[in-house]
Amino acid sequence: MTESNRAAAQRVEREAALESAFLEHYTRVFGVLYRLVGERAEAEDLALETFWRLWERAPARAENLGGWLYRVALRLGYNALRAAKRRAQYETSAGREALDFDPPPDPAQEAERAEAQGRVRAVLSLMPERDAQLLLLRHSGVAYKDLAAALNLAPNSIGTLLARAEQEFERLYRQGE
Repeated sequence: MTESNRAAAQRVEREAALESAFLEHYTRVFGVLYRLVGERAEAEDLALETFWRLWERAPARAENLGGWLYRVALRLGYNALRAAKRRAQYETSAGREALDFDPPPDPAQEAERAEAQGRVRAVLSLMPERDAQLLLLRHSGVAYKDLAAALNLAPNSIGTLLARAEQEFERLYRQGE
């Protein structure tokens, strides 16, 4: 087998592995990012960026690819949130008005949803970062094994940590009522 044939075969194998990982993990990676950033288009962009990073520089060990993807997605999501916060501060300091958005189809329902979402985000912001990440990932359907890998935790401790985080979230949420 020539060098060029070998390289072509490796590329085809790499593309197949990426496609398989994309099909297996995209929905949950997108879900995590959507819950984190709150905007569908930005979550889609960040999910695609996550898989682009997989293509560019895949992890050395692929036995827990899901955990690696969730960790990359969370980092990209937090970076996007920080960038959005900085952008909002710059726009405010420059005296720019907020961007105009199309009115929602049902204003009352949209207001209730936005209020509930704001309360949840406010409560999550009061919690330790690890607990907030744990709840966000678990709510997105991420398995305990992948939670452990994404957050660098012992797999056996995930259930306990998750239960404590849920109790703390519930306590803080009720406190705000």
